[in-house]
Amino acid sequence: MIDHPQSSVASAPPYQILSEAELQAPRSAPKSPARPWWKSPSSAWPWLIALVLFALPVTTYWDTTFHRFGLRDDYSNLREAREEPGKIVEFTASHARPLYGLLLQHSFERIDSIQELEWLRLAGTVGLGLVAIALFGLLCQLGWEPAGAAFTAAMISLVPSAQVIASWATAWPYSVATILSLGGFALAGLVGERWKKLGRMGAVLLVAASALTYQPNSLFYLIGIAASLPLRRGRALGLNLSWAGMHLAIVFSGLALAFLAMKGLYAMGVFDPSDRVAFEHDPFGKLWWFLREPFPNALNLFVLNDDEGATWRAYLAGAGMAGLLLAAGTSVEWRERGRHSGGFWLILLAALPVAAYSANFVAAERFATYRTIFALTGVLLIFFALSWNNLCGLAGRRRGRWVELPGYAAMLTLAIPIAQTHAHTLIAVPQNEELQVLEHAANRVALRDRPLRIYFMQAKPADNPAEISYNDEFGSLSTSGADWISNEMFKHILREHFPGASDRQRRYEMRVGLEPPPKGEKFDLVIDMRQLRGFGSLYAG
Repeated sequence: MIDHPQSSVASAPPYQILSEAELQAPRSAPKSPARPWWKSPSSAWPWLIALVLFALPVTTYWDTTFHRFGLRDDYSNLREAREEPGKIVEFTASHARPLYGLLLQHSFERIDSIQELEWLRLAGTVGLGLVAIALFGLLCQLGWEPAGAAFTAAMISLVPSAQVIASWATAWPYSVATILSLGGFALAGLVGERWKKLGRMGAVLLVAASALTYQPNSLFYLIGIAASLPLRRGRALGLNLSWAGMHLAIVFSGLALAFLAMKGLYAMGVFDPSDRVAFEHDPFGKLWWFLREPFPNALNLFVLNDDEGATWRAYLAGAGMAGLLLAAGTSVEWRERGRHSGGFWLILLAALPVAAYSANFVAAERFATYRTIFALTGVLLIFFALSWNNLCGLAGRRRGRWVELPGYAAMLTLAIPIAQTHAHTLIAVPQNEELQVLEHAANRVALRDRPLRIYFMQAKPADNPAEISYNDEFGSLSTSGADWISNEMFKHILREHFPGASDRQRRYEMRVGLEPPPKGEKFDLVIDMRQLRGFGSLYAG
């Protein structure tokens, strides 16, 4: 993946140690006339790799994309974008994400049915493909060999966080925030000396725009810092720390700029802040929670967490193997490249995962979700790839390649069907079956002037057809624990069943409960979500 010495630190390194000025010099003036095959202007390989990276998430999640279902906020956004323009923007801006709201408003208002949510899910998978291409290009610019860069870029579109983005129509703008953040690092780190200041200013603006879209993904910038480790080898530790500090300053300046912009909008009364926006008052307790749940979730690229602990053996084994790989890679880095390179690696390995979750650290909420750890997972993925490269390098350059490349192939062969299964079987299928129950009930409805009295009985965890369920993402049901979602879903179903009827939402009154209807009360229709258990197990293995 990355060229490096194979025997000892005293060996002549196959990469060139450049000064800061030389690193910033235009790439149009190469130091050597010899160019690797993949950098040749006539080579089609980079374009072919980019095409495969773009197609990978689209094909992997194809069945999920074009399944008939919605996921929670999809239903309310679909209605509010047309019936209450501006409400989506107001709500997301109350959580300091106004650009996210604008993207949702302008995308949801262009679709008109539950089935058409598939086009927004397609936008999410296309966005993941673009993220993979951007990461591949960035890694190549940082000196990675194409095999390692392609593997890492492919994996970023297959991790559990990416599976959520591909499956949730409302989450498609997350990929926009990710691309903006990656673009920020490219602008700050790869421009020439002449434009360095403008590049850093532009990077701050891109990070701020990313944060105003989705704060957790604005920290994707940190992936560039981790990926630059091979390029920084051989430099003094102080110089490396100064360089990393400059990039961290850009990231947190962008976040601060976004925060101040929202405080100004709140002060001017343009938007109202949400009551849920509050700062964490117990940082040490939050750190301990982070090490117990979000961090191991990010360590596991293949095994999902489960609320009931059904996957705990495989989950702990996956986290343990990932930890061993990182420890081994760190040990090789220190032994083979000396204390300056090894120390810088160790400092970044300790600091960057915490920084990659910092947007959630400062928030008072403690709700571990995969959609909030995309940047954290990306940072760890970089260290996994570098660690694997370090271990393979112990066998020598040529023999190491015979281990390294099959390792990449084996991990991708495992990751692709797992990502496809998780997204389809644990999100698309249970959400579709939940929708089927409501549609079947709506088939028995005959609208009349007097409102129908409907009782909606929510499913309990034991009724869930998915054996794995984690928070409000994998294996969850939209109607569980949120009364308003069942109403939103039923409104859309009645709209599709009775397209010519007016005031459909006034034609019924719905009560939601966890227990059967109270004795003595009569309802025109009872929707019992317990029947979902009849669909059987949805997750095998």
